[in-house]
Amino acid sequence: MTRYGTAESIAAAPLQVRYEVDAGVAYLTLDRPEKHNALSVPMRDRITDLMAEAGADPDVKVIVIRGEGKSFCSGNEINEEWGQKRPHERRRTLTVGYRYGSDMAWGRLGFSQAISRSPKVTVAQVHGYCAAAAYFMIACKCDMVVAAEDARIGALEARFLGPAGAVASVHINRILGMKAARRTGYTALPLSGEEARHLGLVTRTAPADQLARVTREVVDDMTSIPVHRLMYLKARLRAGEGLLDTSVPSITGLLVSHFLQSAPDELDFWRTAREVGVGGALDADKRRKGAADPRAALT
Repeated sequence: MTRYGTAESIAAAPLQVRYEVDAGVAYLTLDRPEKHNALSVPMRDRITDLMAEAGADPDVKVIVIRGEGKSFCSGNEINEEWGQKRPHERRRTLTVGYRYGSDMAWGRLGFSQAISRSPKVTVAQVHGYCAAAAYFMIACKCDMVVAAEDARIGALEARFLGPAGAVASVHINRILGMKAARRTGYTALPLSGEEARHLGLVTRTAPADQLARVTREVVDDMTSIPVHRLMYLKARLRAGEGLLDTSVPSITGLLVSHFLQSAPDELDFWRTAREVGVGGALDADKRRKGAADPRAALT
C-alpha cells in the first residue's frame, strides 16, 4: 500500500496519533499540540489503520478520539496540503476533485469514512479548536460529540477559502439542518460547545476541566451494553443513513465547484502564507475590515 508524506512525517505519525485500549474503550489521542494537532497525511493514514484495528477487536465497544494540548484538532496540515501545489493550479485539478469525490462517497481512501463506517460506537472529545476537517470529517462523522463549553467549532477557513459547504454541506446539512448550515456557511464564525449542542452536533457539554470526566460518563453508558447489541444498533442506524443521497455524481459536483474556485481573498491568503507562513497569513486575514478572529477566545 502506497504511503504518502515525507520520511519524517511518516516516522512521526505513530507518536502523533497514540493508541491504547482500556476497559473496552479504544482511545485515539492526537498528540501534535504545537500545531493544534493538525493532521498530516501519515496521521490520517494511521487513524484509518487504527479505526480498522479497533473495529476488529472483540474487546473494544467504544472508540474515543481526543487531542492533547490546547485544542482537539485544527484540521488538515495546510502547508502539507497546499505547499506542493503547482503554480498553474488554481486550487486542485478536476482529476483530483473527481477522485476525492469518489473517496468521500464510497470510502476507498477517506480517513473520515473509516470513522463514519466503523462498526463500533465513536465519540469525539472536543476542546479548543475543532476546525476545518476536524469539524466536518471527524466531529460530524462521530456518533457522539462531548465538547467543552468554550470550544470553537466550525469551518473557520471559509473566511478566506469560501464556504466549506462544498463537500461538507452533505454532512453538515444532514446533521445540523439547512438553516443552521447556512448560518455556519455564510459567516464562518465558530460555534461554541453550547451552541453546537443546541444545533444537535454535540451530545453533551462540560466545563473544560471536567470534559474528560463527562466523556467517560457518556462512554460508560455505552460500555454497559453488550458489544454485539451495540454493533447491531449502529448497523440499523447506518442503514437508515444510506437512504440519503451521497452518490458519486452529487458529491463530485460539489467538490468541483469548491476546488476550482479562486477568490481574491484566497489568493491573498496563499500569497501571504508563502511569505510569512500560515500563522502570519491568519494574523493578516483577521486584520481585514470586518474580519472576525475565531482564535480570540483562546488567547
